[in-house]
Amino acid sequence: MTSMAPNHLFDHDTMNAPWGLESRTKLVAFACHFFDANNIAANHSVINKEVPSGQNPEPLTVSDFLKFLEVNKTFSKTPNAFRVAQIVEQMTSTGLLVHAGHGNRSLAGLQDHYLYLLTASEARRDLFRLVPVLGPEFLYKLCAPGLVHITGTNGDGKAVAGTGLIVDSSHVLTSRHVVFDMKVDEKQMIQSNVYIVNKESIHMHPEVDVAVMQVNGPPLSPLKGALFKVPVVAQTVYTLGYPKLPGLRDASVTMQQGAVTNASVTSLSGEKLFLYSAISRPGNSGGPVMSEDGYVVGLSIVDATGQYDQNDAFSPHYAGIPAQVVVGAVEDLGLGIQLPYEHLE
Repeated sequence: MTSMAPNHLFDHDTMNAPWGLESRTKLVAFACHFFDANNIAANHSVINKEVPSGQNPEPLTVSDFLKFLEVNKTFSKTPNAFRVAQIVEQMTSTGLLVHAGHGNRSLAGLQDHYLYLLTASEARRDLFRLVPVLGPEFLYKLCAPGLVHITGTNGDGKAVAGTGLIVDSSHVLTSRHVVFDMKVDEKQMIQSNVYIVNKESIHMHPEVDVAVMQVNGPPLSPLKGALFKVPVVAQTVYTLGYPKLPGLRDASVTMQQGAVTNASVTSLSGEKLFLYSAISRPGNSGGPVMSEDGYVVGLSIVDATGQYDQNDAFSPHYAGIPAQVVVGAVEDLGLGIQLPYEHLE
């Protein structure tokens, strides 16, 4: 059984405190590189691990990975071995790594072998493929830069706003009612630049609550790897957007957790919708509903609580446009925009 001196594991030069998102993200990225099936031989060389003559190199271990981190001086302090093993285990449980065999008996499975096998489907997801391991904080970090605070005025001249999602270098996806119910400000602040929007550049679907707004200005940076996928009942989801926040100086992106409560319902007007419990406040309309594994499962539109007797207790539900309907509606607009969609087998 492999033993490690306690002082080496837990002294003041070791990363013993809880790790923040930056450290965890860094470790996961290096683990993907280190355990990549295409890098096995090269990484044997980096850590000076011999490959038996005439044989292919075997998959590497967590102990090998720790040595790799030390050789590359990845962190200013020595990573806590137990925490590294725990994150590798999380990567395996979410399917990011493949357990490739048990090694010699060791503390925390440090001698177990792992592989990273990137499929074409996962490659399309870019950093969003890491969301199941790094969690909602990482999801927020990825999504926030791609959201747009759409501003304007209503018929009474009162300032109103909604949310949009950048889908390519010049287009923003939102809900039709957001831009239909307001006079959109000609100048919109997006990703720290001013963009010009005119009435003719707003394209609304005639039947689905979907619209696309074309903006004039520097190229936008869309959410690379944010694939659309059909919502599934009971999956954890998050609403993201710019709800109205009185008393604050600046508009801020908020994120609210809930679950899909019904994946397919039809409104009285015939719209195909889905229901979820994550709060969607005024201003969230047009923003994405994201699944816990990092897919866009729909757009926020309306509160679907309906009319209740004031004496009855109830839990509100919120309605959204499911991803497959959004994708079809954008295609109908004929703007040459093809939203990336993940089909189910």
